Amino acid sequence: MVLEKIRDLEKMRKNIDAVDAQLVQLLAQRLNISREIAEYKKQNDIPPKDKKREQVIIEDRTAKFKELGIDDERFVAELFGLILRKSREIQR
Repeated sequence: MVLEKIRDLEKMRKNIDAVDAQLVQLLAQRLNISREIAEYKKQNDIPPKDKKREQVIIEDRTAKFKELGIDDERFVAELFGLILRKSREIQR
């Protein structure tokens, strides 16, 4: 019984590891796109920060999380706040 529970836990952890690997890949992809946007903004004299766009992103992602059963606005705001800060950093 104990061995079976350990195997179940190991399986769940492997699932988490697989999801984390996908997250890392997707975040790297997002940051690479941010680099492309940075170049575009520099060439077209567009400032790196767009408060209105960032607010729309936070609101949209919060709604999507809610649709998926995760109703935690603070978590989403902090998560995407960090992602957006890194994107702005790349664009400077």
